[in-house]
Amino acid sequence: MWLDNASDIDILFYGPYAKLIADIAKDETNNPLTIGVFGLWGAGKSTLLNLIDQQLNEESTSIICVKINAWIFEGYEDAKTALMEALLKELYNKQPFEKAKDGIKKLFQRIDLFKLATSAVSVGASVVASVATGNPLPIAMNVPRNVGEVAEVVKSAAEKAQDAEDTYIKNETTVDNIRNFRKDFEQMLISAQIGNVVVIVDDLDRCTPERIIDTLEAIKLFLSVERTTFIIAADENVIQYAIRKKYPHIDGSDVELSTEYIEKIIQLPIYIPELSSKDIENYLLLLVTQSYLSPDDFQSLLEKVYVEKYIVRDTRITLPEIKSLISDLHLKYVPSEAKFMEDVNIIDSIRDIVSSTLKGNPRQAKRFLNTFVTKKSLAQMYYGNDIDMRILAKLLVLQKLDSDLFNQLNEWNKEFTLCNDKFKAMYNAVMANTSNVEYTKWAIPSIRKWLECEPKDIYTQRLDRYFYLTRENLARNIIDSQNFSIQARQVLDQLGSVKEGTISGVMEAMKALPPVDIDNVFSVLLPRIENGLLGYFVIKELFLIFTPYQDKILDAVGNAKQTIVLADSVYLTAMYNANTTKVLPTLVKMKGSRLSARLYDRIIGKKG
Repeated sequence: MWLDNASDIDILFYGPYAKLIADIAKDETNNPLTIGVFGLWGAGKSTLLNLIDQQLNEESTSIICVKINAWIFEGYEDAKTALMEALLKELYNKQPFEKAKDGIKKLFQRIDLFKLATSAVSVGASVVASVATGNPLPIAMNVPRNVGEVAEVVKSAAEKAQDAEDTYIKNETTVDNIRNFRKDFEQMLISAQIGNVVVIVDDLDRCTPERIIDTLEAIKLFLSVERTTFIIAADENVIQYAIRKKYPHIDGSDVELSTEYIEKIIQLPIYIPELSSKDIENYLLLLVTQSYLSPDDFQSLLEKVYVEKYIVRDTRITLPEIKSLISDLHLKYVPSEAKFMEDVNIIDSIRDIVSSTLKGNPRQAKRFLNTFVTKKSLAQMYYGNDIDMRILAKLLVLQKLDSDLFNQLNEWNKEFTLCNDKFKAMYNAVMANTSNVEYTKWAIPSIRKWLECEPKDIYTQRLDRYFYLTRENLARNIIDSQNFSIQARQVLDQLGSVKEGTISGVMEAMKALPPVDIDNVFSVLLPRIENGLLGYFVIKELFLIFTPYQDKILDAVGNAKQTIVLADSVYLTAMYNANTTKVLPTLVKMKGSRLSARLYDRIIGKKG
């Protein structure tokens, strides 16, 4: 199995990016600096951060590198002070800061005073922070919500803060405390006699919008001083959404707050490129190879692949090339070469097709391989050796390529006699380039490529066992008369041929159904939304009328593969206007892949 965790092994060959960022961080003339490492979820940002950490720790003795996971502050009432305390605790325990411990203790005392802030202070905090730091960024320390909570906070923190207030912070205003925290933090770093503190912040995009803003503002207003470099990894779309949620667009203004906010916080954005299909093919082959070599041997293989420039050439790495490298380096297969070849031959035969469905996402590549390994193990438990793993892998690919065709093949398989006659007829028609409307979806290039990969003649095989192993992927696309009422079936029949002019009548009929029938109807409609088989004028009506199902409708819309066109945007706009809070995250998810920036702006009402 391949764990969905950050790796210390550079299978993605992000080494050059890691070296570039590490070199920038080591250059003391650059700090204070905040670097943004931007990439989609699953792009390998955490792995890149691990590589940067390795580079900094291996190559420099004057740099202290601290890793912080922003997600761990999600449950804290005050994420700002939690982040500041976490960083100071990390530094306190590092040997170079032995002489600076008194300075760190004073900083802890200042944080205790921040915790004593009242809601009255919070009201003016934006102005206070601007004056203190010279940065036009709002900040509000999280504060107690009522008198009772104020009393509890004061009681718990007052004793620790009293000494600091009596000795050196007496009579300081909040403005002074913010300014002096920065000054004391900077002085503490100087006294530690280190060149730079590099703080790596991961998983920021997993936090709620409020926590994202809190973390960014704590970095900018309190911690970004001389001798500091912050490296923040996140999905830029999520950060922009968090900013827009807290600071909505100002009517009549041409300023894009989310963009300008990010530019103010992050001086150097570095974007992780989406992997090409060739890169994903290489990644799949190397992942399988990794599971049959020891960690040291696999690292030797990766180094050889990198030195020989297999990654930057135009063609993919071939299986014979991998075997040749393993042989030349005298590496040992674990447990055996025969087991390796059993798996790698299967993955090698389908990796070109799989790569085209994964949209350059390494995490999805791991998940596909994990699914195959899991199904392979189940197959062996259920059926022993009486199953062809190549067919199993091929069906898993079809399910990922097009779940509708996967379900159609299952229905054809139910009519198997001497062979799967309907599948065979389709296969022969597509291979002969015969024009047949019924087989249009089977004839598109990606599916045709699937038909051509081995084993080609699966129409000779009864596939019941394989569909049993993948039964969770089979959609409920046939109405069971025992579970659906006559009225529910009539509504579904009407929805199958409904036009925009008649949709209101169908919706009235659906509203009149009992709750159990409505739920059954949605059990059929939701997979059709996800598979692009339901018009957006219908989706819009369902969303507006059946509000308890809005989340499921949006999940289906967000998981669909079809590109949003201009005609669809009209209905998405109506949904957005009806419930902006729920619809916006789905639009953000689709933006850049299925939804163009122009249509996105049109839907949310952004003026060009």
